[in-house]
Amino acid sequence: MSWYTEEEIEKLLEDEELRKRIARFVTMSGEEFFDEVYTHLSPEELEEYLEENPSERKYLKRYEP
Repeated sequence: MSWYTEEEIEKLLEDEELRKRIARFVTMSGEEFFDEVYTHLSPEELEEYLEENPSERKYLKRYEP
């Protein structure tokens, strides 16, 4: 399933900031990805995410007091 046409993708890729964000996303480590997830989810959403991805729970220890 394609969400964007080729023309729309080409237009998006003209945006230098977007290209940087995409490059950062595809090169981030598991820990960096979890940091993004952790900061954007509610506690309920985070728990659901961790139920679906139990191996990610190891990164949660960094946030515990």
